[in-house]
Amino acid sequence: MNKEKDKKIAVIGGGPMGLSVCHELTKMGFSPDLIEADDRLGGMAACFDFANQKIERYYHFHCTGDLAFQKKVKELGLENQLKWKNTKMGFFYKNKLYKWGSVASVLKFPKISLISRFRYLLHALRCLTIKDWNHLDKVSASFWLKKWLGKNGYRIFWMKLFKYKFFQYSDNISAAWIWSRIQRLGKSRRFLKETLGYLKGGSDQLIESISNEIELLGGKIYLNSKVKSITPQNNGGGKIIFKNKERVYDLIISTIPLPLLGNIFQSGGVEKKICNLYFNCKSIACACVILNLKKPFSDNFWVNINDDRFKIPGVIEMSNLRPTLGSIVYIPFYMPTDTPDYQREDKDFINDAWQCLKQINTSLTDDDLMHSYCNRYIFAQPICETDHLSKLPPINPFKNIFTVDTTIYYPDDRGISESIEYGEKLAKSIFKE
Repeated sequence: MNKEKDKKIAVIGGGPMGLSVCHELTKMGFSPDLIEADDRLGGMAACFDFANQKIERYYHFHCTGDLAFQKKVKELGLENQLKWKNTKMGFFYKNKLYKWGSVASVLKFPKISLISRFRYLLHALRCLTIKDWNHLDKVSASFWLKKWLGKNGYRIFWMKLFKYKFFQYSDNISAAWIWSRIQRLGKSRRFLKETLGYLKGGSDQLIESISNEIELLGGKIYLNSKVKSITPQNNGGGKIIFKNKERVYDLIISTIPLPLLGNIFQSGGVEKKICNLYFNCKSIACACVILNLKKPFSDNFWVNINDDRFKIPGVIEMSNLRPTLGSIVYIPFYMPTDTPDYQREDKDFINDAWQCLKQINTSLTDDDLMHSYCNRYIFAQPICETDHLSKLPPINPFKNIFTVDTTIYYPDDRGISESIEYGEKLAKSIFKE
C-alpha cells in the first residue's frame, strides 16, 4: 500500500492491539481514527474504580520474556514504573492447599506416585526446550498431557482446569496452545524463582500513555462508538457506520473479536459465505469476580483448584504481585454463554467465589469481605482447537480491510505484550516499513 499521509484510516478496537496499531501508524505520520465501542480504552486490560482504587477488570501480569511490552514501556518513558517480584503458586486438592510451582514442591506432593512426579517435571522441562511447535498443533492438549503425565497425573493436575475453562471443548484444545502457556511462565524466572512484573499504575498507566501519544501525533479516538456495519468498497477500504457517523476509509484495520465481525459485515451487505467464517469463530465467556478483603487470602499469586464443589479453575491474588488497598482477589468463572449458569445474577457468582475462598482459607470470616464486583465478557477466551490457524478467517478478506484479534498470534495466548508486538508488525507490514 502506498504511503500517502492523507489516507483515511480506521482502527476498530481500543484494546492493546488496536492501540499498538494506531500508535505505530501515527509514528509513521498518519492520522488514524481509533473507534472503540466501550466508554474506555484497554479491552480486557481496561481498568475501573473498585474499592477506592483503579484496578483491571480482568487480571493481568507480565513475564520476563514479554520483550515487546518492555520495549513499549521504555519508549513511553515508563521503565522506572515497571517492577518485578518473586511470586508463589499454590494447588488446592483434597481440601488442602499445597505449595506448587517449584521442583521441591512437586517432589513433595504426596497424592501421586514418585514416578508421576518425575514425569510432571520432565514434561515441564520439555516444554522449555521445544522450539518448533507445529507438531503440537495436530494433537489435543488432553492427549499430549496424558501421554506425558499418565491418566492419573492428568486427572489430578489438568482435567478440572480444562473442564472449567473450556467445557465441551476440553478435549479439542490444541497442545500447542497449552505448551505456549507453560513455556511462557516456566521461562519467567530469576535464579530459578518465578518472577512476574507489573506497572505501578497498573495497565491504565500504559493505556493512558499510548492514547496520549496517539492524540499528540494527530490520531483521533472515538469512545462509546460501536461499529454497526462495514461495507467494503470496490477500490479498497470501506464505509463504516458507527454511532451517528457514516465515513468512508481508505484502510480499515479491525482488532475486535472476530465473532463480532459476522454481524458487522452482514449489516454491510457482505455475502453470507464470508460472514459465516467469522460467526464460526468460538469463544468462552467469563464472569470474573473481584473481592476486596481486609486480610490476605494466601501468600500465593495464584492457586490452581481441583475441587468438585467449585466450578473454578483457580484464583489470582493480585495483592501478592502489586501493592493494593486491602487484598484484591480475582476468581474467574469461565463458561459458554448459552449455559444456564451464565444466566445467573452477579451476586450468585460473588457468593460462590466467597464460599470457595472460605473453604480454602478457613480463617476467613464474612467480616473480612469489604467489597465485591463481577465483570463479564463473552469473548474472554478464544477456543484454540487443533489446526487452529487454518480455521481462522483470512486476515485480508477485502482490499485494504484487515481483520485480526488475539487468536492471530497463536499458539501464544491473549496477552498485552503479544498484542503490542503483533500490532506494530501489522502496521509496518501494510506499508512495508
